[in-house]
Amino acid sequence: MIEHYKPQFAHKDWIDNQDRVQAGGTNGINDRFHQLEKEFARLADNHVNPLIDGLGTTRYVSLIPALTAYEVNGVKMPWTQGVDQVEKPSGTAAAHGFMSISLPDNATVTSLKVTGDNASTNGVLTVALKGRQIANEGEGAVTLIETDEIGTAARPLGDAKITNNTHRYFLTVDVVNAADDVVRVLCVQLTYQ
Repeated sequence: MIEHYKPQFAHKDWIDNQDRVQAGGTNGINDRFHQLEKEFARLADNHVNPLIDGLGTTRYVSLIPALTAYEVNGVKMPWTQGVDQVEKPSGTAAAHGFMSISLPDNATVTSLKVTGDNASTNGVLTVALKGRQIANEGEGAVTLIETDEIGTAARPLGDAKITNNTHRYFLTVDVVNAADDVVRVLCVQLTYQ
């Protein structure tokens, strides 16, 4: 945590016709300017630079999917929930689930990566980060970033800035056309700044 700024330099006024301004000495102009230099260095090192350094820092959130099923064409096709993964149920060709996600306000999402397995030759696994206005006004859910590849980081579709005061965010994890093949998701990782 960055400490509150407490100035160390306080200028002592010179008095006309009483003080002689001089270059050297403890009250000289050179000493006062050196005190100002030290003050600016403390301000930069302890307050400004740590904030600047934190602005471009890449951060990660790695999530084990804990999915709630939702209806597609009037049918709920839930994932089988494990302790640290989800898997498409045997004997089904599809599974649909979502989970709420919380990211820091004003963060910009830079990538989405999924780990797991898709043994299906025709099955398509799609994981997406979506946002929707908190009161469901305006357009429906907007996709910020999505991927249909396992192990490869996907980039945002456009502006992927998080605005918690106006939007809520969630992940959707869907697989279709997977026949009876194994499809599992171990982790969804988002990168943001």
